[in-house]
Amino acid sequence: MDRCVLEYIARRWWRRVEVWLIASVLIAGGAVLGWQSAYWSMASTQAHQVDEIRHAYDAAMAERDKRLDELTKRTDNAAAKASKAADKAVEALTRESQ
Repeated sequence: MDRCVLEYIARRWWRRVEVWLIASVLIAGGAVLGWQSAYWSMASTQAHQVDEIRHAYDAAMAERDKRLDELTKRTDNAAAKASKAADKAVEALTRESQ
C-alpha cells in the first residue's frame, strides 16, 4: 500500500515537473522568437536608413560635381580672357618699343 501511495505521489510530482519544464521551454522559445523578430526589425530599419543616407550622399556629390564643373568653366573663361589680355599687352609693348 505504501508503495502505491509513493508511486502516486511520485507520478503526481513528475507531472508537475513536466508541466513546468514544458512551460519554461515554451516561454524560452517565445522569448527567443521575440528577440529574433526585434533584431530582424532593427536590422531592416537600419538598412533602410543606410539606403536613405546613401541616396542623400549621392545627391550631394552630384550637386558638388555640378558646382565644380561650373567653377572649371568659369576658370577656363577667365584664363582665356587673361591670356587674350596678355597677348594684347605684349602687342602694345612691341608697338611702343618700335
